[in-house]
Amino acid sequence: MKEVKLLAVDVGTQSVKGSVINQHLAVLQRRKIPYQYETLEGGKVQIDITVIWRAFEQLLEELDTEGIIGISFSTLCPSLVMMDAVSGEALHPMILHLDRRSGLQTRRIAESFGTEPFRAITGNPPIPGGISVTSMLWLKDHIEAAGREDIVFGHGVSYFMKQLTGEFSIDPSNASFTGLYETVAYGDWNGELLEFTGIARNQLPKVIDSYASAGRVTPSAAGRLGLPAGIPVIIGANDTTCSLVGAGAVEPGMMLNTSGTVELIALCSDKPVIGSNHLLRTHALRDRWILMRTLGAGGASVEWFRQQFCREISREQFCREISREEFYRDIYDPVLQSHHESVVFAPYLTGDRQSLDERTASFTNITLSSTREDFLYAIAVNNIRYQISIMKEWEQVIPLSKELYHVGGGSSTAYTNLKQRMLPEYTFIESGETAEIGAAVIGFETLGFRLNTCDAGIMK
Repeated sequence: MKEVKLLAVDVGTQSVKGSVINQHLAVLQRRKIPYQYETLEGGKVQIDITVIWRAFEQLLEELDTEGIIGISFSTLCPSLVMMDAVSGEALHPMILHLDRRSGLQTRRIAESFGTEPFRAITGNPPIPGGISVTSMLWLKDHIEAAGREDIVFGHGVSYFMKQLTGEFSIDPSNASFTGLYETVAYGDWNGELLEFTGIARNQLPKVIDSYASAGRVTPSAAGRLGLPAGIPVIIGANDTTCSLVGAGAVEPGMMLNTSGTVELIALCSDKPVIGSNHLLRTHALRDRWILMRTLGAGGASVEWFRQQFCREISREQFCREISREEFYRDIYDPVLQSHHESVVFAPYLTGDRQSLDERTASFTNITLSSTREDFLYAIAVNNIRYQISIMKEWEQVIPLSKELYHVGGGSSTAYTNLKQRMLPEYTFIESGETAEIGAAVIGFETLGFRLNTCDAGIMK
């Protein structure tokens, strides 16, 4: 059979990655373009989405996209973008999942609508930044353009779909974290929540299934980007959902642990289980949901430690500051392999997405003998401990598989082995980064290809 190629794109918090992948799920080419979000006073964490778009343009320049039959997406979430309804131009920087500016708006929802009625519809509590309706209300309170009728509130995926196809759309897994979507019912925008927030239905993108084409690359977009005109654009899903698909975690009880900027553990379920200690979103498959325990500053907490406490570390032989790669290879990984716990870390550098309380991080059990390595080890261990604490609750509602896929840019062998020591009854399967593979699976199957996923070592 003739080789068929598809472009899978993973738009992340700190980089955009793209792979040209064939129908056997073999990666033919891969590129990664980094960028950096900004952190401002008042808990603001944002990025100009044109920075991400320019990275996407650079990605396309470095990849050979001639002959691809489509493009499929994995996207960061939540990633609120307020856009002009006609041009699609962003009217405010993208508000990221790490953002905590909208505490007042969160309390307004909790007190006036009610946390439990909100959770009964959306599967989640209102959380600053973590459920993007709170950020929508912050924009309406503070930004003049948010009062216009001709705007659209969407996620990063909606911006990309508009630029490529000319139409605004969003998939259910992204919509699940807007706080306006019927996650529990796997439905649509909820009329009661729209009325409460004052956000009109026509100010939101159209919700389409993950296994659906959002449209075709327009001639103007093709000319600007060097893509084949008219190829289908498959909307895909958010990065966590794509990672589950790519790892093969599509049956109830299967779990995936993602280590990146955000650390999370996700459980595939065939029923929408609502809980106070986890979040809920739809899976890419129509009869599946995902239960999630999320730590906003997972890998971000290690990066914070590196930047704040390791700036003076240098390589004398090179007369220069140690690089990021050298920090992880020569300091972080060895600490995880050989250290012992003494200092305790409360892992809430960006709060707690599962709680309305405004939690902050702290170190305790510190003595005069505490070392920098003690603090670093405490971050890693307590990030893991926070995540796995949810598993005892999940065991009560869904039989858990004893295999746990470990994916993401932070899933080093040393970090995976530490988790294995802390959960000896489970087998961690180090799976690298599977978001692009998941996007490719969704893309090919949407276009009618029956995949032999064993070619890529993926369970199905």
